[in-house]
Amino acid sequence: MANESPIQLAQRLQPEIIKRFSRVIDHHELAHAYLLVGPSGAGKKTVAQWVALRLFCQHVEDGQPDGTCHECQRILSGNHPDVVVTDTSGRQIKVDAIRHIKSELATSGMEGSQKFFVINQAEKMTTSAANSLLKFIEEPGDGIYIFLLTTNKSAILPTVQSRTQVVELQPLSAETLAQMLGDSVPEKLRPVVTGVTDSTNIAQQLCQDQWLDHATTAVVKWYQTIGHHDPTAIVDVQTELCPLAKDRQQQTVLLDLLALIFRDTLLIKNGLSDDGDLHFRFFKDTLTKVAKKYSAVEILKASELTLQTRRLLDSNINFQSVAEALTIKVLRCLE
Repeated sequence: MANESPIQLAQRLQPEIIKRFSRVIDHHELAHAYLLVGPSGAGKKTVAQWVALRLFCQHVEDGQPDGTCHECQRILSGNHPDVVVTDTSGRQIKVDAIRHIKSELATSGMEGSQKFFVINQAEKMTTSAANSLLKFIEEPGDGIYIFLLTTNKSAILPTVQSRTQVVELQPLSAETLAQMLGDSVPEKLRPVVTGVTDSTNIAQQLCQDQWLDHATTAVVKWYQTIGHHDPTAIVDVQTELCPLAKDRQQQTVLLDLLALIFRDTLLIKNGLSDDGDLHFRFFKDTLTKVAKKYSAVEILKASELTLQTRRLLDSNINFQSVAEALTIKVLRCLE
């Protein structure tokens, strides 16, 4: 949001988590190690930064850091000597990066009694790096706090998880995600993209090279052919959908889009939708025509079939076979 401070952003993205940390700090019960888990864009770095601000702020007001004092300004600018953030643009966080943290942990705060460490993308730690960090997580010493951030908890060693307080962040709401994406995603695609991901990074990836635009167009074309009960929908699978299904993420998103368009059709049929509920709201006229043509039972069955396709893909059946089988089944149920 325009002119929104990092402190306000943290409160907007994860209000309950911020309240929880505020209470814990007020009661002097902050644990030494946390694992923050959540999708990209959910505010993991923002929450960790808020905790650092809250710990070091010289003028806490109503449980919130003021964001303007000398300590806060140094944290916000990345220049506080006792707040250390480890990140990587590479594929792994190796032992050398952890050695740096260990050397910092071994010293007391340069200017005070606290040191605060953030390891972003902690899932990138090699096994050696994670094991190297373990004993320091177990016995970090007074005034030392370590925050590990990850999008994938299962990629974190169980031994590391067991020695941290795990905090699951809430995924972004569709409205918040759409606001954060702003002009980086065309308006007509914003409700579509919020139906397939709650991650700003993935949403932006899907929109690169107009992939999501092409995918949405292909799905609507397939849907219209199905709606006319035209068996050439099988051809649409081969000529429209398959060329866009180059990897597992794209295949999954395409199947999710097929499920979403029938989900929206069912809402329209049952009179349960205003435009804000529809992911394909910019194609509402097309969906309404199909909704009028078929019964609620038929549309419900088609919707259920689309929801089942993800399990088939997860069973390593190839995308074309899954999509063609789905097309045949939907054509049969809409007779």
